[in-house]
Amino acid sequence: MSTETNISLQDAEKWVEGREWANGWKVNADKSIDAVEFATQYAANKPLWDKLFKFLAETDPTTLQPGKIVLEEGRLWINVLEYTPKSAEDTKIESHKDFIDLQYTFEGNELMGLAGNVTPINEYDPVKDRTNYSTDEPIAYSPASPDLFFLYFPRDMHQPSVRSVENPGVSRKLVGKIEYAH
Repeated sequence: MSTETNISLQDAEKWVEGREWANGWKVNADKSIDAVEFATQYAANKPLWDKLFKFLAETDPTTLQPGKIVLEEGRLWINVLEYTPKSAEDTKIESHKDFIDLQYTFEGNELMGLAGNVTPINEYDPVKDRTNYSTDEPIAYSPASPDLFFLYFPRDMHQPSVRSVENPGVSRKLVGKIEYAH
């Protein structure tokens, strides 16, 4: 399925702000999200996105135990994670080819990073749908909070789960994995 679109940045940003995608979920999209890619992917896979956002709207994340929740086998699931964020030096930069990450930290003190100029440090792993990278350039970090979620598309080299303070305590997060429409 082609994801070519003629949507302008202005129209995409208006669409994100209009929240037709949210299905009642009250959490906002972080400003770092590629609005055009979000609008394009939503249009290409609307039933998956609607299923994900409906689940998020109807579920109290604090009641979920760590593990995997499959919403549509092989196409859409949520990993419920509980961990202690690491320093930026100990956290890998990654990208995915076949799935989009929706990262939502509902408890904890952490940052989400987007890297620019990176160098692959391993071959793409199709089982984990992941390539890891290194960079010598600064990474743009945004604080994760319970009122924001982040989306990372295949071209987004991201560094999630970086501690924002020296002793961050435990973070609890939902990572939605949404099939990427190529």
